[in-house]
This record gives sequence, C-alpha cells and structure tokens, in this order.
Amino acid sequence: MKRRGVFACLLLFPLSFVAGGGAGAQASCGGVEDACPVAEGVYHIELPSGVEAPPAVMFLHGWGGSGAGQIKNRNLVESVLSQGYAFIAPTGQPRDRGRSGHRWNAYLTPDLRDDAAFLNDVADAAAEQHGLDRDRILLAGFSGGGMMTWRVACDAPEGFKAYAPIAGLFWRPLPELCVAPVRLLHTHGWVDPVVPIEGRSVAGGRLTQGDLFVGLDLMRRTNECMRDDPDAYEADGSFWRRSWTECASGSALEFALHPGGHKTPAGWSAMALDWFERFD
Repeated sequence: MKRRGVFACLLLFPLSFVAGGGAGAQASCGGVEDACPVAEGVYHIELPSGVEAPPAVMFLHGWGGSGAGQIKNRNLVESVLSQGYAFIAPTGQPRDRGRSGHRWNAYLTPDLRDDAAFLNDVADAAAEQHGLDRDRILLAGFSGGGMMTWRVACDAPEGFKAYAPIAGLFWRPLPELCVAPVRLLHTHGWVDPVVPIEGRSVAGGRLTQGDLFVGLDLMRRTNECMRDDPDAYEADGSFWRRSWTECASGSALEFALHPGGHKTPAGWSAMALDWFERFD
C-alpha cells in the first residue's frame, strides 16, 4: 500500500463563520470539539500532517451515534490518518421522540433531510475549506452508516469515488436496480448478531434488514457483471474476500467477510484503502 503521510496530529483551521453555513462558509472547526457547519448539519474532520490536497475517508456513524463520537474512535481515525487520508465524520439527523443520538435517512424519506445531498454538501465544503482532493473521497460507514452508504451508492453514485459499507445493508424491500455502476467493497462479520448476513426483523417486526447476498446480487446486476458467482477469491489475514472482475468498465464489486461480530474489524482501513488506491 502507498503511504502518503506520517501519523497525524489534530489540525484546527482558523476560519471565520458566515451565517448559513454551506460550501464556502468559513468556521473555526476540526477535531472533536469544533464541529464544521454546512447548510443542514455539521461534520468533524482531522487531517494528515504533511500531505497536500489529501484524499479522504468520510465515515458515517452507526445508529444513535454522532460525528463527534465517531472521531473519538482513535484506533480507526489514526489508522486512516497514518495512511495519508483525512477523516471526515458527519453527524446524522436527531432521532425522533426525544431519543438521544442521531440516525441516517437511509430510506430517503421525503419529509426528512435528504442525507444523500447532505453528504455531498459535506464533501464539497470539506474539500473547499480544508484543501482536500474532492475527487478522491471514499464514503464508508458502520451499521446504520453502512446502510446509508449503500443508499448513496445505489441512488446517487456520482458523489464519491468509491463506497465501503460495513455491517449494514438496505432495509427490505431492496431496490430492483441502482442508478449506475459503482465501486463498492462491503465488509461483514460472519457471526454478526445485530445485522446478520441474511438480515433480521426489528422494531416489533415493522422493519426487516436486507439479505446481504440479495444486495450483492443487486449490485452485480447494476455493475453489469458477466457472472452470477464471484470469480476471484482471496484469504487476506482475517478477511475472506470475494470479488467480481468481469464487470462494467470502471466499476468494482468485492465482499470481505471476517470471523467476528458487529464491529469495524481490526485491519479494515488498511484493507479498504489498499482496495481504494487501485482506482488512482
């Protein structure tokens, strides 16, 4: 894997806030304490040291989380920074009925914030305010954040260079087809009890998680892959990887299984960024 920088430290940028937020608005922001505002929400960011116009990982928190909470996951954040990438952590919408924490609009429900548009606004603002390479941003997310990552990859794929959801798919019913071919690496735990590979019903049976293999078949068809089954296999440390290689030009589809449960597994960032860098 190419190494673009050394282990990063927290960088805060002096910017003057313009009411209303959005791309071009300026704010003193970065790290855990100082959120960066955009038109309909906030994000947190840390930058790698000594890297000009770095690429970035935008990582979406799980159900009930926040961007500030995500940036406190130092093992994950520092593993991304050490590889020369910025780490962007947006915050989802407040949960309903007075519950604490935040969620993502993975259904793209019309009366809620359009989170696909929001995440693109975050990417645009972060690139402008912090000097990122807008064309080299990987959208990733865990659990509910993984569900939102799938949704953006399916419905608005032009916004990011590639997608790397972890332990989260669509809710059922899944879409019949996505908008266009994409680059997608899905990671999942073999013994995940929260979001099992085949999905499960929650909320008293009102919601049912999607089956991962149905989702992979959806993306295989979207990517115009020639084969139904994967045509490449690899054992990479604790990851068992399957990929489809005979697909539409510029697309990519891969599935990484690990032996653990509902978590972002150790070694994920090295694996995911090595995969991402194939497209440079």
